[in-house]
Amino acid sequence: MRKSVIALIAVVVLAGAATAAVPVIERHAAAGIKSEIERDGTAKVDEVSVGLFARSITLLNLISTGPAELSVGRWQASGLAWPIGELLAGRTPLAGFRWGDPLRAGRVELENVQMADRATGGRWSIDALLIEGFDLARYDASYEGMFRFAVLTARAMGALTVRRLEQRNTRVTLPGTGETVSLASVVLEGYERGRIATLTMAGMDVAAGEGQPAQFSVAETKATKIDLGRTIAAMSFDKWFPGAPSGRVQVETANAKGFSGELFRRYGISLGGVSFQTAHVRDKVSRTRTLIEGFVMAPPLRGLEGLSLRLTLQSMGLKEVKADFDCYGTEDRGKGELTFDRCALVSPGLGEIEFAARIVNADATFWNALDESDLLALQDSTAALGSARLVLTDKSLLERGLRAFATMTGQPVATLRANWAREVRRYQPSGVLISQSMTRRLDTIARFVEQGGTLVVEAKPDPPVGFDRLEYLLNPGADLVSVLGLEATLLK
Repeated sequence: MRKSVIALIAVVVLAGAATAAVPVIERHAAAGIKSEIERDGTAKVDEVSVGLFARSITLLNLISTGPAELSVGRWQASGLAWPIGELLAGRTPLAGFRWGDPLRAGRVELENVQMADRATGGRWSIDALLIEGFDLARYDASYEGMFRFAVLTARAMGALTVRRLEQRNTRVTLPGTGETVSLASVVLEGYERGRIATLTMAGMDVAAGEGQPAQFSVAETKATKIDLGRTIAAMSFDKWFPGAPSGRVQVETANAKGFSGELFRRYGISLGGVSFQTAHVRDKVSRTRTLIEGFVMAPPLRGLEGLSLRLTLQSMGLKEVKADFDCYGTEDRGKGELTFDRCALVSPGLGEIEFAARIVNADATFWNALDESDLLALQDSTAALGSARLVLTDKSLLERGLRAFATMTGQPVATLRANWAREVRRYQPSGVLISQSMTRRLDTIARFVEQGGTLVVEAKPDPPVGFDRLEYLLNPGADLVSVLGLEATLLK
């Protein structure tokens, strides 16, 4: 019994001593971190604190110089987890900030953050940032180029996993242009090495420069299943530079609403919403839809631009213009085809424009160029134009346009219509063979000017026209009608 009591007393004494030693250990660790951060003279921090039990580190007023300038009013990481392999290699999260180092934290909080990239001129600042479930794996930090900050940031994003992220009052100055983008809030759920489960942004403003009024604003934007993998991979490459092909961003669904801004006010424009959707029908086949709805332009009686546009509409007998745009497309990589199934711009009471096209013989080079956003590589592809169709339906726009022009010139509408039709028939585009076939197609278009109705222009090349023949089509003497298989039809 006496031995048990003595052992219990020993445990209590040792626990008490260890607990008493914790503040000393924490202060010693904090001093070591501060010293390590400031060791090479490129960074300075006012205060560092460490919480052993909470596994937390807090930095106050951190300032770092170099190719990318960084300042953080408050930085705190809690719930830190450090791999045993890193400890055995002598690397710890208490050694300051180093590109390429891994880090895990249950929660990361930052306040009053400002960053500037000297190489590109870009700047970024936020009032507050909260990250939950932060897991940054080790990544390659070796880079000797001019765009170190952008490239290493891309590599870090490719190694990062985040359960949830929330930003408040974000401001970005775009490199080169000086344009600014600000966001009242950003909420991201489920980020994994470039893939995002959901993203919600509120209060986005785009301005020509800092301190200037917003030219364009969006109240709310939501997106799901975003894949930034190709963009991150492209920007992680040693030879990347601003303006280089940066890959296509894939999105399953996206929608935006609440549009406003100086440009909208100046021209009296309102917009109901913009949405995008991708559906994977089956293996190697996907369909997309882009919808712009609720566009209304009712120019105000103020400002030079608004007043001029308002007078133009009045001369056409209109107070406002309404329009919707709906476009469907299909990628069939197994079949080697990309089609614009139907893209239609509809303005009630004025007219409709409908377009469809089909690209065939799409090979791996074509799809890679599309995925990497490298349009120059398309000329090395076997892809070709299989068909195209343009439909113009006039419901009053032609008559109203002629009436407006008649008001400005003082000529009768009938005279203007006849003159326009005659100019179409006499039209001789530079460098194009004017054959009898071309003359007949131009005559059909001229009759559309004279009579209205629905004009259908189709291209049915046989064989399909490859991208390698585009140079021929731009050469003097090109026979567009024969090569493209052009047809023009006028429907009532």
